Amino acid sequence: MINIKRVTKLIDSIYENDIENLKIEQKNTKIVINKLKISKNNIPISLTINNNPNLKQNKKRINNKIEQKRIKEKSKIEHSNIYSTIISPMVGTFYKSPAPNETAFIEIGEKVKPKQIVCIIEAMKLMNEIESEVTGEVVEILVKDGDIVDCGQALVKIKVK
Repeated sequence: MINIKRVTKLIDSIYENDIENLKIEQKNTKIVINKLKISKNNIPISLTINNNPNLKQNKKRINNKIEQKRIKEKSKIEHSNIYSTIISPMVGTFYKSPAPNETAFIEIGEKVKPKQIVCIIEAMKLMNEIESEVTGEVVEILVKDGDIVDCGQALVKIKVK
């Protein structure tokens, strides 16, 4: 009998890795997964399971999972057009205010403009001001005050206006 959780994990693994086709055969079961390349995202377009008639329901559930993945991938593409993420340009310590016990540069729900300071990254005893490049609303602050951040790490998510 096919374990739906194992097949779902298999599908997730295929999404995360660069696998285009997969064919698995065991006794009376045959699973075939093919991917179609759409821009930068790979989405499985077909799944065939040949087995006894009692597993038709499992095939429907697996195909539903694939459809959910398609919808999720599509929403990711649309989502990226609406939001902007401020990325750390260096390794250092993240601070959301200019000094301890002072108010933060930004808060969730606050409006920001280009060139507005959103945080400070301390690197080698130098305080580097990080500015917004877009006009929008702060949706999420992805780092806690005092955390060490890496170069390229997402710091703040802004809903672009």
